[in-house]
Amino acid sequence: MRRLVAAGAVAALIAVLAAGWSLWRPGPGRTITVEIPQGASGGAILEMLHQKGLLPVPLVARIYLLVGAHGRRLHYGRYHFGPHTRPVEALQVLLEGRVAMVRVTIVEGSTLSEIAARMSAVGIGTPATWHNAVHHVAWIAGLAPQAPSLEGFLFPDTYQFAEGTRALTAAHVMTQRFLRVWHAEASRVGALWGSPLAVVTLASLVEAETGVPEERPIVAGVFLNRLRRGMLLQCDPTVVYALKRRGVWHGRLRHADLAVDDPYNTYRYPGLPPGPIDCPGRSALRAALAPAHTRYLYFVAKPGGGHVFSVTLREHNRAIARLRRLR
Repeated sequence: MRRLVAAGAVAALIAVLAAGWSLWRPGPGRTITVEIPQGASGGAILEMLHQKGLLPVPLVARIYLLVGAHGRRLHYGRYHFGPHTRPVEALQVLLEGRVAMVRVTIVEGSTLSEIAARMSAVGIGTPATWHNAVHHVAWIAGLAPQAPSLEGFLFPDTYQFAEGTRALTAAHVMTQRFLRVWHAEASRVGALWGSPLAVVTLASLVEAETGVPEERPIVAGVFLNRLRRGMLLQCDPTVVYALKRRGVWHGRLRHADLAVDDPYNTYRYPGLPPGPIDCPGRSALRAALAPAHTRYLYFVAKPGGGHVFSVTLREHNRAIARLRRLR
């Protein structure tokens, strides 16, 4: 009897050690991706790990979690497990919620369609879900209640999102970032020369017209001078935007395009367009909030970058002729 008891104890000890070893032995020699849906139970998650080959004995893992998790739960999300990941390491990753992350940079002057394409390319939403997300103007209703979309209000920056993040979630993060930057920059100036929507719209024109930081307040000042005099803004990027939103942009602006009948065409319609034409960065926002006090009414791009500014139409035409000769 004593021998039987001793043999049973040894067998039990071996079984315990074998079960324990199952948590520490190396896993498959390849990278494995696991998508844990929100709301999945602990048992369902362990079974998913088992099916993926990451967890040889789910029951042992359940016991390990009961004893060693200290009340923590397994988190949902997308995870990448490298080759030879041990089961106990995989469980720890899920307990800590170390989901797979993606880093994405949105450059200044990006349009909503360009942002949707960039985000979709890295797995943050799809073009269709982004199309819906950018119409959640309620997020900015306190600042710009008349904004036709979130164009201009998704702040260009470098972001880190969990892989598989929904477009709606990412768009909300970017909008909140814009609002923080806006309030920080707007607090540096006195009363605004126009509504916040008008300022952001002007900033989008400035962003599209020049990448030279020191020119941006001057460009903003030129546009504001023209607005106050009732002159057409005649901003080429607004025509490009109008053509793109109508699906007829072919990559080159032609003289005939300046006549396109679209409210965003500032060669045809007076004042600012109905809303921003891109998402401006901090520098362009700062320029639009505090345009330079200048007499300039015209500017033309120089071949090597930057612009020539003029007060009168005669000066402007001379500058154009001179630059054409240089070209």
